[in-house]
Amino acid sequence: MKKSQLACVMMIACLSWAATAWPAEEKGIIEKTIKDAAMASATFSETKDKQAVLKLYTPDYVGIQDGETETRESIEKWLSDYESELNKGSTLRFISVVSNLHAHMLGPMAWATYDYVFQSLRKGELEGQDSGQCTTILRKEGSAWLIQHEHCSKPRMMK
Repeated sequence: MKKSQLACVMMIACLSWAATAWPAEEKGIIEKTIKDAAMASATFSETKDKQAVLKLYTPDYVGIQDGETETRESIEKWLSDYESELNKGSTLRFISVVSNLHAHMLGPMAWATYDYVFQSLRKGELEGQDSGQCTTILRKEGSAWLIQHEHCSKPRMMK
């Protein structure tokens, strides 16, 4: 085999590897965005950093949480209200766990499905718990994947 043929084969092999590695890397970033959103909300009581949460959502975000519409503005209001309660001495804390996360990508858009458990604690005692499934649509903006739409709901009991 000539040097030029060997170089061509090596270049094709490298490009093929990069083509499969890139989506795997992007998939990891997509999954991290979803997990970071859950973590930023759960740690808000300590950080009080609204931007840690909001930076993960597109400006035109619209979601559905158990049949209720949610926007980026409503998330910001919830965070402000929660911060106000914390500043008054509230001991309310949240735990958010994401599992069975499966992400898929198609160009500058991605979607993921996952299970969630959301718990509220007051004075260290479990006050409430919510669990269900989510489907999230993400959009790539620059080098970041941002949440554009999310639909989360609890499963209904079969009759």
